[in-house]
Amino acid sequence: MLNHHLQRDVVYRLAQADSLSFTELKPRIIDNKLFTYHLKQVVSAGYVAKGADGRYSLTAEGRRLSVRVFDKPQDFVDRAESVLFLLVRRKADNAWLFYRRLTHPLINQVGFMHALPDPKLDSAAVAQQALADQTGLTGSFTALGGGIFRVYRDKELESFTHFTLLVSEDAAGQLMPTDEYADYFWTAQPNFAAKDMLPNMTTLVDYYQAGQPFYVEKTLSAAAE
Repeated sequence: MLNHHLQRDVVYRLAQADSLSFTELKPRIIDNKLFTYHLKQVVSAGYVAKGADGRYSLTAEGRRLSVRVFDKPQDFVDRAESVLFLLVRRKADNAWLFYRRLTHPLINQVGFMHALPDPKLDSAAVAQQALADQTGLTGSFTALGGGIFRVYRDKELESFTHFTLLVSEDAAGQLMPTDEYADYFWTAQPNFAAKDMLPNMTTLVDYYQAGQPFYVEKTLSAAAE
């Protein structure tokens, strides 16, 4: 995120115009050299481009940021995080792959591994790559369903996710985790109601076992620490 109000102001003003000149962008009370420095920072960051005519406009990345550049940090905290939940199984012994979170939110809770969507790849490809990178395993994925989970702990919002559940039932290879933020392990007979399980697990497993496409929006409670 841009770290100076002049840089954020450039993106904000260009979000409301096709293009602007240096003179149109620069506040009157700001020194030319100071403004030039911050304008170059915005260009270097990839949010703004200078055209052949000398006018400035937002890049595709800048357009995606747009007027949200002035959103407060809390606004980002309160938005749903878009995630891919990866339900991974091994045919040989019908084992389930789990991970234990080593960071907040929901530290020390156990659940399915996850990945972040990539604008350049479809979700199944992202899941396959995440599985290989984080565990050393291979597997193919299909999307089953999705929805929204709100997880509260002691009446405080702990986690807010907009998710897609992807399933792999053909995982193979030796488990060799590389993720410093989680411990990975196989379990043949998991207890999804255990106290250390993430509160969304029984819901996800129920939909997986039903085997039908789904959308769910649910508010859950995390175990007290």
